[in-house]
Amino acid sequence: MQNCFYHKNKETVLTCSRCNKPVCNNCTTDSLVGIKCIDCGSIGKPDILNVAFKDFFRIIISSIIFALFSSFLYSFLIVLILNIDVLGNIQSIAIMFLRVITLIFLVLFGVLNAELVIRMARKKINKIFPIVSAITTMTYWIFIYFYFSTIFISYQVWWYQFFYQPVAMLGLGLSIYLSYSRVK
Repeated sequence: MQNCFYHKNKETVLTCSRCNKPVCNNCTTDSLVGIKCIDCGSIGKPDILNVAFKDFFRIIISSIIFALFSSFLYSFLIVLILNIDVLGNIQSIAIMFLRVITLIFLVLFGVLNAELVIRMARKKINKIFPIVSAITTMTYWIFIYFYFSTIFISYQVWWYQFFYQPVAMLGLGLSIYLSYSRVK
């Protein structure tokens, strides 16, 4: 046992993770990498942890714009494919193919959205970034529903065929998980 650097009469087993001074419980400051003494804890946060409100705003807005744009492209692609008259006799196979494509697009969007959040964060770290990524991945799903219920209203029945069934729900869950864990 050692005596605290600041209180010579208190014995302790704790040491500062930065300078290795022995410190008691009263002289510690919590940090991301262990406890620190009063001197080392007062130095401040490293720049990588200092995230301004404008950084959050930039990440959220760019991710939402990406979700709006990509969900419109995907919805438009589905409508184009459904308008192809070639499906005819193989329509049930084509619908299964579109369900698999939906799964792939959902997962792909989750990964791309996570990469966008990482790039827009500009090497900054925050606990909120994975949550932002997961929520904006969910908004992708909501925007697709919005497009099918407003712009492509005559194709709204296809929303239930491609997005409201187990394969798409699995894709959505996987997409949200990947976007969250990739940013984390």
